[in-house]
Amino acid sequence: MPQTPRATTPSPGRDAALDNLRVCAMLLGLVTHGALPFTATGLIPFPVRDATRHPAADAVYFAVHDFRMQLFFLLAGFAAASLGAARGVGAVVRNRLTRIAIPLALAAVTLCPLMHLLVARHTAARGVEWHPADAGGWVGPNFHLWFLYYLLLCTVPLALPLAFGHRIPRGATRVADRAVRALVGSRWRVPLLAAAVVPALWWMPAWWVESPVGWVPDPDVFAYYLGFFAAGATLSRHRDLLPAVGRNWPTQLAVANALVLPAMLGLTVSGVRAAAAPPAGFVAWKVSAIVLGGAYTWLMIGGLIGLFRQYFAVSTSPWQYLAGASYWCYLAGFPVQVALQVYFAPLGYPMWAEFVVVNALTFTALLAGYELVVRRTWLGTLLGGKRRDTVRPGVVVEMRVPAGRNVVAPGRRVEYDRPVSPVPT
Repeated sequence: MPQTPRATTPSPGRDAALDNLRVCAMLLGLVTHGALPFTATGLIPFPVRDATRHPAADAVYFAVHDFRMQLFFLLAGFAAASLGAARGVGAVVRNRLTRIAIPLALAAVTLCPLMHLLVARHTAARGVEWHPADAGGWVGPNFHLWFLYYLLLCTVPLALPLAFGHRIPRGATRVADRAVRALVGSRWRVPLLAAAVVPALWWMPAWWVESPVGWVPDPDVFAYYLGFFAAGATLSRHRDLLPAVGRNWPTQLAVANALVLPAMLGLTVSGVRAAAAPPAGFVAWKVSAIVLGGAYTWLMIGGLIGLFRQYFAVSTSPWQYLAGASYWCYLAGFPVQVALQVYFAPLGYPMWAEFVVVNALTFTALLAGYELVVRRTWLGTLLGGKRRDTVRPGVVVEMRVPAGRNVVAPGRRVEYDRPVSPVPT
C-alpha cells in the first residue's frame, strides 16, 4: 500500500538560500585547513610544515579565513533567532545542548587527543618538540573544535532577549529597529561595520582574528564573533532586508577580491613584520589594515548572500544530503587531512597537486564514512537530527487515495515541508 504523505506547513523562519550558504561555509573549512601546511610567510602558526611552501597558500588561507567563520556565525545567529522566535527560548536551549554541547564533549575527548598525536608524530620527525599545552591541552575545544564552544557562548546573550524581550519598552525597540534599517539601507554600511571590528582586533598579534584554544574564553575573540552572531539574529528580525544586504552582489564580490583583498594582504603582512620596530604613522597603518579586513569580510558576506539568494534558493536533494554530511565532514575532516598532510609533507610533491589530492581523498573518505557508518546510526541522529523522508521543497504531489479511506481528499495538492538544516546553528 503506498505511504500517505503528511501535509505540513513550511518550517517557520527557514531560508533555503541561507541554509545552503551555511553548508558551504562549513565545508570551506576543508579549504582553509588544507592550505595550512603550505603557508610560507610564517604569520600562520601551524605545526605541520610541508616540504613545498608558497605565499599563494597564505593568500588562499587569508582570503577564506577572513569571511568564512564570520559568515557562519552570522547565519547561525539568524537561524537561532528564527528558532527562538518560532518556538521559544526553551527550543533554542535544547537545540544547543543536543546539537552542539554533546558533539563538542565527544569530540573534545576523541578528536582533540588524536590531533595531538598526529602533530606530535610529525614534529618529532622534524626534530621539533611538541607541547600539547601550547595548543590548549589534550582535551578541550582546541584545533577546529573552538567554533562549537563559541557558538554555545554566543547563545547565552541571545537567550536573554528571547526570554525577557516582552519586558523591553516598545519605544526602545522601535528606535533600535529604525537604526538597523537605516544602517542596512545606507551606502556607508560596509565602512561603518568594518570600523566596528577595530576594537576587537586591535590587540590581536597578527591583526586578524585568531583561532582560540582552551576552555577559558578569549574576550576579544568572543566579542568579535558575538558581533556577527548578533548581526544575524538582528537580520532574522528584519528578514525583509535580505535583498538589500545582497544587492549588487557581483559588484560586492568583485570589489572585495580585486581591490580590497590585495590591499588588505599587503598592509597586514608588511605591517605585522614591521611591528617589532614601528615606523612613524604605524597606528594609521594598523587601523587601515584592520578596516580593510573588515570591509572584505562584510563585502563577501553581502555578496555571497546575494549570490545564493539568486542561484541557490531551493534546497534540492543534493543540498539536503550535503547538509546532512557537512557537520560530520567538518568534525572528522581535520584529523583526516592532518593524517594525509603528515604522510605527504616530506615527499616534496608540487603544492597544488598535493593540495588537490589531499582534499579529494579527505572528502571521499568523509562522504564514504558518512554513508556507511554515520548517516543511519545514532551518530547521524546526533549530528543531523532525526531523518525524515522528504522531497524537494515546493514540489506539489497529486495524491490518489483509494475510495473509502478517510485520509486526504483525492486529488488534494499537498506541499511537503523542507527539513530543518542539519548544519549546527
